[in-house]
Parts: sequence; C-alpha cells; structure tokens
Amino acid sequence: MLSLLTVNGRPITLERVVSYGKYRLKKLVPNLSFLFSIFDYIIPKRNDYWILPVYFIGKGDFSDSNLAIFEIIKNDPKIIKIILTRESKVAIDGINTIVIPMNSLKAVWYLMRSKIIFIQHSIWLDLAKAKFQIYYQGKREIIQLWHGIPIKDISHQNTGIINKRSLKEMSNYHVTCYSETDKKNMQKAFYKVDKDNFWITGAPRNDFLLMKEEKLPDLYQFGLKHLRKLLSGRKLILYAPTYRETTVKGTHYNFSEDELDRIEEFLLQNDCVLGLRYHIYRKPDFYKNFLQRKNIIDLDAEVISDVRLIIRESKIVISDYSSVFVESLYLDKRCISFAYDYKSYFETQRGFFYDFESIFPGDISYNFDELMEAISNANKPYTAKQQDKIKIIKSTLFKYIDDNNSQRVVNKVKELVFE
Repeated sequence: MLSLLTVNGRPITLERVVSYGKYRLKKLVPNLSFLFSIFDYIIPKRNDYWILPVYFIGKGDFSDSNLAIFEIIKNDPKIIKIILTRESKVAIDGINTIVIPMNSLKAVWYLMRSKIIFIQHSIWLDLAKAKFQIYYQGKREIIQLWHGIPIKDISHQNTGIINKRSLKEMSNYHVTCYSETDKKNMQKAFYKVDKDNFWITGAPRNDFLLMKEEKLPDLYQFGLKHLRKLLSGRKLILYAPTYRETTVKGTHYNFSEDELDRIEEFLLQNDCVLGLRYHIYRKPDFYKNFLQRKNIIDLDAEVISDVRLIIRESKIVISDYSSVFVESLYLDKRCISFAYDYKSYFETQRGFFYDFESIFPGDISYNFDELMEAISNANKPYTAKQQDKIKIIKSTLFKYIDDNNSQRVVNKVKELVFE
C-alpha cells in the first residue's frame, strides 16, 4: 500500500495504523474478540452477500464445492460473491464478484455484513487465517458443504469436529447430504443442527465429475490438458490414500524397495502410470522414493488442484477408506482399497459410519500381495454378484447421480434469503 508519510524511514499505511490501534486496544480491552462480537451483533446482514472462502488446506486454492457453487452463481446480478483468499492467487470471471485476502480489513467488513457463508469444514477452520474470527453466528446462514461423503466416522473425537467452536456454529448450519443414509450419518456428526436443516442435494463438487469438459472452469480444462500431457497416452492408475491420525499411531504404508520394483515392472509391462495423490496435509517421509521410479508421477494439489479431474482420467483408482472411492463410483471407475491398517483404523484412528467391507464396491486388499493381484485382475469384468452389490451401494450412497448438485444447493439457499 502506498504512503506519503513516513516514521523513521518506514511508510505509514492504513494497515499499520489499524494494527497499532488494535495492539493498543488490546491493552485497554481484555477481550477484543468480545468487542468485535458486539459490532458483529449490531451490524445488519445483507441477503445478497455470499462468502466463499478458498479451500482450508494447503495454500488455499479456489476449488472443490465452493468453486462449483460459484460457477452457478457467478453471473447472477442479484448476488454479491465475496471470495476470501489465502496464499494462492485466484483468477475468476463473473459479475458482482469481489476477490480479497482473507486477512485483510475489507474481509472483516464483508464478513460482518454477509448473510450467507459457505464452508467445507467449519468457520473456525475455513476462516482460520482471517483477521476477524466470527464468534457470533446469529443472523447468518452457514451452508455446510463438507468435503466429500463421510465413509469414515466424522463424529469421532479425532476429526476435530466436536469442539467448543464448532458446537457454537452448528445451530446456524444447513448441511448438504447425498442420500437418506448419508443424512442420518451427518445428523450424528452435526447433532446440534435442526433436523429440517439437512438438505439432500448431492455434493456440488461432484458436478465436476460428470460435467462436459467444455463447461468446466477454465483452470480445470487447463488441468486436464496438463494431466494428459503427463500421461502421454499411458493408462493412469491413481493412488490416493486418506489422512492418517499420527497422534494415535496411524501411519502410511512404507513400500519396500522390492515392492516398488514390482510396481515399476507392472507399470512398464502394461503401459501404465501410477499417479500419487497423498493427502496434502500429511505426506509420508518416503514420498520422494516413489518419484525416483519410472512411470510414477506426482499428482500433488499444486500440479492438479482438484482430484476429480484425476478421477475422470483414471483407469483404476486405489485408495483405502477415503471418499475418493465414492467419487470413483459416481463415474463407475474400477476401485481398489489398500486397507493394510484396517484393524487400527477401525478400532483406534476413526472407524466408519458403514460396514466398510459391505459399502466398498471393489476389491479390498489387506496386504501388498493382495493389492498387486487386485491390480492385475482389474481388467476382468465384474461378476453378476459384484454388479448387484454395486447397484445396492449406489442406491445407498446417492439420491442423485448427475451434474446438478450445485444448482440444487443454490436453489435451497435462495429459498432461505430471497423467498
């Protein structure tokens, strides 16, 4: 920010003045957050101000369900879209759209004025980098999109959902769900939410799985082209394991050199590429060992921002207990679970909302030999029994399988504030 005034050679900017004022005010007011909450309570909220923060993990890409929602409303003149950014730059089009840093003074004002806030985990986490932390949720509608259909038990204490901050937020939540079964699970996790505030709409981000390529956001079209260039005509096998709870001895599988040799040999013989997509928040120490091998590539979020683009291009999807397999099922992709720590995950780390062995549509491998066998047999068609199982799973998990999930969410939000 430019300034004509200086003190000791340093420019005086609005940010510096406010920062100093905040520092001095803290000396006078023991609880500054309480003071902000009073202002927040007094300031009226605008129905046409909709906040969409960038993704809360990594550098903060504008992706996932919030981007899917934005794509529906970006040209709606009745809605002011406020995108709150973190480290990554956000370049988007659309009318009445404001893109500002989450930790800016402008963001403070818009957060106090906005009626609608979309989140994908919680206000306290999605807006963790903001200068103004919202402690009073009243007079707002908080649209809880979550990040994928929960197969793992997100009500478990290890997920971080059940804490003082999130419990205060819940009374203002409207929670999107995939199906009646998913709704029951979400009600278990978000138990302070009114029963009428659970919406069966499907996940907005799943629109990117079935959407025609030419209708995808420009960044996603670029991402697909980049991915295809990396593949160079080879078949893609995606390996995308879920987050591990290291505080309760959760660990990533440590592939031996012999096992990496076997993977490499299979890839070369079958003209395949293994694409790695570990959870951005926690990668294993041996990650670089993979990348020294032929036909193994890094599909980190900084390379391809949205895993749904990778699933679209995948021949086989290998995960474990991640909702990645749910999105693979949405596209009828062949999926394998590498459940090497099944007992530990079930009993100690998180556990599941479902009987995992019943809800998983493909082969479940409990050790490396079983994994390689499942990969080798992935070209074989499903048996009639397996096909029947998949039909039951799809009817359990999805009410809708289309690319209209975002539109259904937007319609519900508009009913809240405009009708």
